[in-house]
Amino acid sequence: MDTPPYLLGGSTWLNLVNTLYLQNKEKHDALTDSASTLQWLHANQLIREPYDVLGAETLLEVRVELASLRDLCKEILIDLDMGNELAAETFIKLKARAQSLSIQIHATVSEGKFTLNYEGKSAVDHMLYMIIRSIFDTLDTYTPDRIRKCEHEDCILHFVDTSKSGKRRWCSMEACGNRHKAAEFYAKKKLKKSML
Repeated sequence: MDTPPYLLGGSTWLNLVNTLYLQNKEKHDALTDSASTLQWLHANQLIREPYDVLGAETLLEVRVELASLRDLCKEILIDLDMGNELAAETFIKLKARAQSLSIQIHATVSEGKFTLNYEGKSAVDHMLYMIIRSIFDTLDTYTPDRIRKCEHEDCILHFVDTSKSGKRRWCSMEACGNRHKAAEFYAKKKLKKSML
């Protein structure tokens, strides 16, 4: 698979959840070191232009904050899976995380269009704000049944089903969908052979 697993979620917060993934039936964490964390941040466009200069201390703080927010995102997924809605205590935690951030507003005008942009005051606040914003945007845009776990038995990734039919089953057709179809094909072939 060419696309890293942590880019298959369709939303930044699900990409954060997908930093924990299985490869060759082994669990991997894309936030275990500074290099892979930076790679994830760049891939999810969470570092502002011009690029923030993140020192070792800031990167350690980022990794701790991302791991903590990832745990909250997993709680959200459990709530949605169990009851199709966010539990009150989970929302309280999410609200507290959002309110703990230092946010600034930028007003701009370009070619007669006025815009108001929000961003974190620090690099860390900005990254966390963008992820939390993606949670609210996803929950506001899609029904909970469109936020799914991949159906392949050897996959733990989640995604937003944006398909027209709403019947997407795999995080990626190229990876899990094809693996499932190949397994079905060989199982049928084996069954057919055993019946002869």
